[in-house]
Amino acid sequence: MVQSSLNGSSRVLYSVDEVAEMFGVCNKSVYRLIARGHLKASSALRHKRISRESIDAFVRTTTGGAR
Repeated sequence: MVQSSLNGSSRVLYSVDEVAEMFGVCNKSVYRLIARGHLKASSALRHKRISRESIDAFVRTTTGGAR
């Protein structure tokens, strides 16, 4: 899980900028991950929001289930 990045927060949705900061990448990379189907995002008005579940699933699949 991305628990250390989430600081134990009970939040459900994160902005593209917040996810980019968690992953240490630029927000364009997060948009690419969404476009390629690696992260699932919902659109709230014009803004993309990524669920904590999607973030955790991405980390699990890219780290081979470690953590």
